[in-house]
Amino acid sequence: MATIALPWLVLLRTGDAAAVGLVAAASALPMLVSAVGGGVLIDRVGRRRLSIGADLASAACVAALPVIDSVSGLTVAWFVVLGIAGALFDVPGMTAREALAPDVASAAGIGMERLAGLRESIGGGVVMLGPAMAGGLIMLVDPTTVLWLTAACSALAALTTLTLPRSIGARPVAPSAAGGLRADVARGFSVLIGDRVLACITLVSAASVVVLAPLQNLVLPVYLVDKGSPGGFGLVVSLLAVGGIGGAGLYAAIGSRWPRRSVFLAAQVMSTVGIAGLALLPPVPVMLGAAVLAGIGAGPLPALFLVLVTERIPEEVRGRVLGLQNAVSMTAVPLGTLGAGLLVEWIGLRQTGALLAVGWAAVALAVAVLPALRHLDAEPKDRGVTTADAGAVTPAVTEQ
Repeated sequence: MATIALPWLVLLRTGDAAAVGLVAAASALPMLVSAVGGGVLIDRVGRRRLSIGADLASAACVAALPVIDSVSGLTVAWFVVLGIAGALFDVPGMTAREALAPDVASAAGIGMERLAGLRESIGGGVVMLGPAMAGGLIMLVDPTTVLWLTAACSALAALTTLTLPRSIGARPVAPSAAGGLRADVARGFSVLIGDRVLACITLVSAASVVVLAPLQNLVLPVYLVDKGSPGGFGLVVSLLAVGGIGGAGLYAAIGSRWPRRSVFLAAQVMSTVGIAGLALLPPVPVMLGAAVLAGIGAGPLPALFLVLVTERIPEEVRGRVLGLQNAVSMTAVPLGTLGAGLLVEWIGLRQTGALLAVGWAAVALAVAVLPALRHLDAEPKDRGVTTADAGAVTPAVTEQ
């Protein structure tokens, strides 16, 4: 809801379209910083506690906008300051919820495949429903009212997490007395690069984002708007989401019955066909079918990634490793979009789309041939971190 209401409010109060971009850009660096630092905090204070605190802080940041608007009026400076503050809390909250997933699955007595698939499927539905609700509400009420509702959603999320037993997501180990933040981040990084499967999954995920972000944010809208079909772009994005919901739901239902490598390969092959069908910029009817196929293929991938990484990350460094992975993915979005924008200027839109299709196919090929991804169903030989080793971490380098 905030992704629609906030830019609209910025335009109404400032009358400057550039201010919308400024607010978005100003939060980019804090998001990266909070992804890394927030991961350390998760491991220090506990996943449940940090998730609750981050959601309450996010609610306060959003609620501050209509309060300030009614008292003194919102300016660009206020939007930037509160945008930065919100980014500092949103990303650690997101990471804390990811880190909580294995604890919730264990306490609920269900498999991680089912939980992760349900999580992604419901999340896809929310991504479709939220903007539609915000767009409808803005036609009826002021954007500040929509932001009050958004703040209430964040507060409700905190209250929901509060219902979890205190034992779920408690602090796994006492923080190290020596080394500080830098040492904690270094320990997380050593685990991430020390496990070949974790490192490969992180790179595959980042490479996928580098392709998908510019395709959805740049190539497709430019192509369809130039063809006089902006509504077609909305339909393509909706069908991508619908396919993703279906793919994630299918993974939740039957993902645990199939070998993970088979699921990984099947998802990559199907998504490659769909992404190529979009990136090569065919007629709109063909593009709609490709969007569904791409969504179904890509839908299980985030859930599968979450299952694979959380079972391999030692519990006491789970927050900081997931934070580092989120930082990599967040960096990939602007870099991919920037690179695609330059390519469009240099070689043209269709050629850029073709390169993106080749890039996704290269990612799928890497999944098939990388030795580290051939034995995804094997148990990790060593989780690599012990609570007794407070000064240094020597992660296991698995043969898989």
